[in-house]
Amino acid sequence: MARLLFVDDDPFTLETLARAAEVLGHQAILAGSGEEAIRLASQEAPDLIFTDMRLPDTDGVTLIGLLKSQEGVTGIPMFVLSASPAEDAEKRSEAAGARAYISKPIRLQTLLDIIQEYTSG
Repeated sequence: MARLLFVDDDPFTLETLARAAEVLGHQAILAGSGEEAIRLASQEAPDLIFTDMRLPDTDGVTLIGLLKSQEGVTGIPMFVLSASPAEDAEKRSEAAGARAYISKPIRLQTLLDIIQEYTSG
């Protein structure tokens, strides 16, 4: 079972992502802000991190940079989710260290494929 940290300021989106993780047999860890994500990433040791591009206190690209500078979090694969695809945002995400820039809503099969590719589950 993989532990997936989802970061989004929309409670409905977080609930949907949590249900998707559970349906696939994995555990969801939920954060509503960048600050909360940083704390949870250190405390909960997730296997994968998915962050929205727009958060109330930061953006996904900045958050990935902050997370990658934290001891124990550096090697965790991270992904940016966004409802508004923008070529520059995708390039900035990848430059910051995101493994992929994924359009929302994320399909269940896409989530499953990412989990299988980046974890042993």
